[in-house]
Amino acid sequence: MTPCPMTLRLSCFFLLLSAATGCAPTRPATAPPEAGAAPPEAGALTWAEATLAAMPLERKAAQLFASAAYGRAGEEAAHEGLERLVRDFGVGGIVFFQGTPAGQTALANRLQRAAAVPLLVSQDMEWGAGMRLPEATTFPRAMAFGASRTPLLAYAAGYVTAQEARALGVQQVLAPVADVNNNPANPVIGVRSFSERPALVAEMATAMAAGIRAGGAIPTLKHFPGHGDTATDSHADLPVLAFGLDRLDTLELAPFQAAIRQGVESIMTGHLALPQLEPDVRVPASLSARVSTDLLQTRMGYTGLIVTDALNMSGVTKHFSTGEIAVRAVEAGADMLVMSEDEYAGRAAILEAVASGRLTEARLDVSVRKILRLKEQLGLPHSATVDPEQTRRVVGSLPHRAAAGAAARASLTLLRNEGGVLPLRGPGLRLLSVALTGGLDTTAGAFFAAELRRNGRPERLETRRLHTRAPETAFAEALAAARTADVVLAPAFLYAGGAGGLGLPEPHRQFLDRLVEMGKPVVLIAFGNPYMIAGLKPPAGYLVAYSGSEASQTAAAEAVFGRAAVEGQLPITIAGLYGFGEGLVLPQILPRLGLPEDVGMSSARLAPIDSLMRAGIAEGAFPGAAVAVGRDGVITHLRGYGRYTYTGGPAVTPRSAFDLASLTKVVATTSALMKLYDEGRLELDAPVARYLPAFGHNGKERVTIRQLLTHTGGLTPFRAFYRTGAPTREQVIEAIMDEKLEYAPGSKSQYSDFGPIALALVVERITGEEFGAYVRRTIFEPLGMYDTGFRRTGVPDPEAVPTEEDTYFRRRLLQGEVHDETAWLLGGTAGHAGLFSTAEDLATFAFVMASEGRRGGRAFFRPETVRLFTRPADPQQHTRALGWDTRAPTGYSSAGRRFGPRSFGHTGFTGTSLWIDPDQGLYVILLTNRVYPTRENNKLTPIRPKLADVAAEAVTGPPTPLGFAPTPERLPAPLPARPLPPRP
Repeated sequence: MTPCPMTLRLSCFFLLLSAATGCAPTRPATAPPEAGAAPPEAGALTWAEATLAAMPLERKAAQLFASAAYGRAGEEAAHEGLERLVRDFGVGGIVFFQGTPAGQTALANRLQRAAAVPLLVSQDMEWGAGMRLPEATTFPRAMAFGASRTPLLAYAAGYVTAQEARALGVQQVLAPVADVNNNPANPVIGVRSFSERPALVAEMATAMAAGIRAGGAIPTLKHFPGHGDTATDSHADLPVLAFGLDRLDTLELAPFQAAIRQGVESIMTGHLALPQLEPDVRVPASLSARVSTDLLQTRMGYTGLIVTDALNMSGVTKHFSTGEIAVRAVEAGADMLVMSEDEYAGRAAILEAVASGRLTEARLDVSVRKILRLKEQLGLPHSATVDPEQTRRVVGSLPHRAAAGAAARASLTLLRNEGGVLPLRGPGLRLLSVALTGGLDTTAGAFFAAELRRNGRPERLETRRLHTRAPETAFAEALAAARTADVVLAPAFLYAGGAGGLGLPEPHRQFLDRLVEMGKPVVLIAFGNPYMIAGLKPPAGYLVAYSGSEASQTAAAEAVFGRAAVEGQLPITIAGLYGFGEGLVLPQILPRLGLPEDVGMSSARLAPIDSLMRAGIAEGAFPGAAVAVGRDGVITHLRGYGRYTYTGGPAVTPRSAFDLASLTKVVATTSALMKLYDEGRLELDAPVARYLPAFGHNGKERVTIRQLLTHTGGLTPFRAFYRTGAPTREQVIEAIMDEKLEYAPGSKSQYSDFGPIALALVVERITGEEFGAYVRRTIFEPLGMYDTGFRRTGVPDPEAVPTEEDTYFRRRLLQGEVHDETAWLLGGTAGHAGLFSTAEDLATFAFVMASEGRRGGRAFFRPETVRLFTRPADPQQHTRALGWDTRAPTGYSSAGRRFGPRSFGHTGFTGTSLWIDPDQGLYVILLTNRVYPTRENNKLTPIRPKLADVAAEAVTGPPTPLGFAPTPERLPAPLPARPLPPRP
């Protein structure tokens, strides 16, 4: 199979996880002895064999049981009873359910200390440890991995889950699900399955199992022989699979057989009746020797641990007593009896069966030996407890959360996008988000709404929540609210089966149909049940996320606004609507707000930015600042600091508008020229006078566009026109056109404002448009930089960050009007100054420039044009590129010491700067109002390079998982294949 691009991009991600968390992977369960370890003495028994030999029959029977535990504080009575069960009864394992990391670790350690034989601790972690512990990492459901078509994502999820499991005192992960969900109405599996196709399930399940094993835990595939084609929940009744081996061989068994060939350590049997294999329809697979022994062990060659599904489920308790269940499970071939309703009754029945000859002690020895050997291979006889500090460091760590985010983004599947409703674009959007839920959870939809606000700029976002039992008035009010919305989003937190199986609950179906009939663009987002679109009037958009995890909600919100690409492929069939493998592709067109760990950076190493900015404010370098740091399509740090003035005012945010001063030269003027150059409408070596005849006066007739861009055109740096009174815009331009040369063009580089002023006029002459209107239409609006633009003079804006208390010209506080005097005389729009923008908008611009002009997989600027304009024009003489500056190889540079040699950037007089390192895909943006209240303040000078150095030093490695292709020798080794016993 040819690996997909995401596979290549992720293949070293898991290798960085242990280093990033400070936790090395635990030695795999079946690893060989450590190098240099002394071999056991000849004839000496292993710990497992010695323990088994010394164990009385009663303790052997107890070793088969695994009891339920809750790692919550404040349940001392329950914990004392569990401790007695471990100490006095001798139970072999425990299965944790809900709790907290600290509570679970403390209880696991307490029980291990009470155990004469170390406990094998298990936990159901199908979608990560966060399935049971909210503080831990939560991955999307299994079907999301099937949609990603990226086995390495499943591997990484397994690895992360195992790392957190071990840090929580758990050695056995009760996952992955190997069921093939070919029945859309399945009430219990649904998105817990990777796919409806056996081959895809096998590929993903074995990858996740390998990751779990590499992370130091035991995977447990479930629910043998396959729970995917059932219409009954085995928690409530006993499902019946009315087919035989021919069908099982072609569908259900394939994932289990693949895992067996890989040497999987543990398989869970399901409570499923198979009358063609086991004639007694009361007997589920978990209690049937024909299934658990004849099929699984003899025919399929499995020699590992056989674990029952919970023995307190109705699928097994419906027909048998607690004691009979235990005996039948052991007779069938089970080794680990999970959650018996009464361990004492179960053990008593087993002992009685041995006494009567129904069972033999040798049969018990087979199972106990498997359990003890696994405990020994896991190192439990030497170290069964967990360091709480390890728990705090590993569980829910940032690299682990990054892995969950990567999986969520890769899974998103877009099945409908009529009229290109997604991604949402344009300022002033009025959005309505109506969360559909099957429960009474009052928080449903709140996190998604917060992510919409964080990722987009809706003028208005109204949110509502409708559960299935909501009154009719609530549905009517939501419909009324939709009439004033531009787009309606319907995030549906309903899981397959849990909300009625194939389609939506009737109240929600009727509501959505009425919404669509209103003619509003409606986007349905399935956070759980991909089949829910069945029977609906088709909405404009249908996005499937397969999971309501926070990672999935964040990914969906990012995709809605174009901050995350959508590339998932449907891993199931939605009958009559969408086939297996369908999925529209949407590119990422804006940088997303993510974790540094998403792109090979460290949150801890970026943390000093906060103290650097706070110190700058305390030292009076500036009253307020906004910082953006990004890499490879991700904004890894976006924050505002301080307030508008030293005495108060609004707090600065990443969306506060700053006067960019000379950043105008690169963000507006140079970008406009790059566009025209791309289109063949501008010649760099043409005389400026070709476009502006008036410029050719006084010896300037041969000065070229290139020379103006590199500040080598012989022009005067600037003139204080404001001191001559208040000349008009036309008079200022005329004076600049009439300027004499100060030095021979091309002989040196001398920074001048006059060159960019003239270049903006060149843009106007070529395009026939006013300069500000041209850059807004061709640069800012297409890039989604809606807060970026020029502002008219004489119109203060209290929402903008103020600059100087002008006591010499305009005689007032400048706020929302350009600070530069010449730009002010030119009406606020000029090629050298006058642009206002935000850190968030500039991060979008830097994202494109750091990607060599690419956006959404297409060239916004041609890559060769970006390279041309950003490389030094004459590195032996000066650092100037075309419009841009580059990092000085020696001496002071506002880019610091760590940015690479191809770095380019610019600064602005008001206290702004932008630097980009294309080799690292890294950028850093600093916006301040250091000229408030006066320009006589140079304390910002040392802060700029320090900030750049912090950003560069935060880079820890390649930008995984988004852009790294590894060498093959660094890929994870597959699980060793165990030799299968001879077939009968």
